[in-house]
Amino acid sequence: MPVLNKLERLLTVCKVKNIDDIDLSKEFYFIGKTDEEISLVCETNDVPENTIEREDGWRGFRIQ
Repeated sequence: MPVLNKLERLLTVCKVKNIDDIDLSKEFYFIGKTDEEISLVCETNDVPENTIEREDGWRGFRIQ
């Protein structure tokens, strides 16, 4: 049976102008892209400077 584990990381969901603004060397990130935007979920301390919008205070879970 799967187990849900809360991640201790503080996360931010943000919109970036260009995928090149994202530091892909960071340990934790998720990138989503549509025809209208590039979204990034990353640790709050790793948010790129050139974000268009951001929402702090998110938490995540890992299914194991």
